[in-house]
Amino acid sequence: MATYTRLGSYLLATELAADALGRVSRGLTVTGGRFERHHLIRTFSDELTDLGLPRLAEAAALADLLAGSRGYGANYHVEPGRNPFVVCDHIPGRSLAQVLAKTLEEQIPLGVEHALSVLQGMAQAVLQLHGKGARHGLLSPHSVWLSFEGSTHLLDAPFAALVEGLLPKARLLAAELAPYRPAAAAGPLQQDLYALGAILFELLTLDKLPGAGAIPEALAGATLKAAQEEGPIPPEVHTLLERLLLLGEPFASAQAFNVELEKVLYEGEYSPTTFNMAFFMHTLFREEAETDAQAMKADQGADFTPFLAAATGSARVLEGGSPNSLLKYGILGGGLVAVVIGGLLLSNMANARRNADLQAKIVALDRENAQNNARLLDLTRAQEEAKLKEAQLTKAATEGRTAEERTRAKKELEEARRKTEELARQREEALKKRQEITEKTQTIAQAIPQPAKEPAPAPQAQPAAAPAPAPAAPAPQPRAAAEPVETEAAFIRQAPVSAPRVQKRMLPPALRNGKPRVSLKVQVDEQGRPLRIIITGGVDGAFGYNEAAQNAAMASTFAPATKNGRPVKSWMTIDYEFPIPN
Repeated sequence: MATYTRLGSYLLATELAADALGRVSRGLTVTGGRFERHHLIRTFSDELTDLGLPRLAEAAALADLLAGSRGYGANYHVEPGRNPFVVCDHIPGRSLAQVLAKTLEEQIPLGVEHALSVLQGMAQAVLQLHGKGARHGLLSPHSVWLSFEGSTHLLDAPFAALVEGLLPKARLLAAELAPYRPAAAAGPLQQDLYALGAILFELLTLDKLPGAGAIPEALAGATLKAAQEEGPIPPEVHTLLERLLLLGEPFASAQAFNVELEKVLYEGEYSPTTFNMAFFMHTLFREEAETDAQAMKADQGADFTPFLAAATGSARVLEGGSPNSLLKYGILGGGLVAVVIGGLLLSNMANARRNADLQAKIVALDRENAQNNARLLDLTRAQEEAKLKEAQLTKAATEGRTAEERTRAKKELEEARRKTEELARQREEALKKRQEITEKTQTIAQAIPQPAKEPAPAPQAQPAAAPAPAPAAPAPQPRAAAEPVETEAAFIRQAPVSAPRVQKRMLPPALRNGKPRVSLKVQVDEQGRPLRIIITGGVDGAFGYNEAAQNAAMASTFAPATKNGRPVKSWMTIDYEFPIPN
């Protein structure tokens, strides 16, 4: 049986990351000796604990303010005290600091698109934070949690600003964060944007940002070392870095930064996607992802009764009293407890066992879905390469210098066409498999017993602390991938979207009384094929709305945008609205 350490009402299982702030571990809760659910648990360093973290309980208020927003953890719980810690729902992944360290160790190229994908996720979270009148203040690669599925989260957002006040006394932490904090005084927004620039610089070069006086020279001579390229940082990214690092004109507002970021993300030749980042993460952490998945599956089938018994024994010793007193009160209290909760315990244990089995199936499906997504990404790339080769062979078959060259090109062209058709067939199978996995996951999720203690939703209007999961910054408007177009991409046939089978009681309170909506951007190529999808406003959680919208978009056919009468690659925006769940 695995080794666990009790921490309050949680069990610590495996340490996932360590830094100057403390540690991030996989933890879990149990009911009646059986597994209930997994969590990420942030404990704090001795340096910070000794300083007291006196206001950590205030983090719960900001966690409520961020509830339902994308780019953060979910269901935060803060346990203050002498050894405080913070808990949120489990997200399989690793910190950005670990990603950078392993990228350097394994010598795996981290491309510009990967760097921009991480920047996009961080920026969306930071902009939402400032849109709610809050700040981060402590942003660094240790703040960023990258899931194995390619998404970006700022797990320390609820408490970072509180810890920031301890930096003058926390020397070790201050030294670790020095490269991500401006030397001169800066406002809350500029400080967070500076940290974004410092992290982007490290993502591109694998070097930490030097001291303030050396930044201009370092930026001027920087190359794409992370991508294993000798070329300089692209001009549009270089200009963005200068403004973020306060070398150029600072961004006057969050909106001004968002406009400039959109230009880099959508008007250049880059297409940062979650799929690309997921493929990179699974390449970099394949063994760790498998180990984590196996350990989590083992957790779900374990019997935690010995740990509960140990915890009860510890409580008795702390309470004091003679053995006879303990026996006397134990007999009296035990009889009352047996009468009151005996039946409930049996019911909870049965539900917990069933819950564990269902959760294990969901974990297996998630792992299968990740593998299928990685295969889908490989097939998409191979299909694009095959199309390019087919075009080259077509030209060679008609314009070859000799008859022999033209004959050879025609034979190779036939083989290339067969390969293209086979890749298209395999990609269609992968898309169907993704849909099947999504439907299975939804069906299993609906069958998971709900805790009896969950309060019924209040009939009054939703509180301001639980906003709908939409970015605070305006959603990016569709732009061409490279230049303005004469006609925008449009549907030829819009595939119908299938609403997932979700019961209203399973949704977060903010979604129970309205129609779920998903907004996404689709990149359409010159042949009218959907290439990439970016969700700009979706439904957080494993409810299937985001996946249903993506599947519908990928199954649709499009007329490409045109420029000077010729088809060009471009982005278009699609909004999907789902019926109110029963």
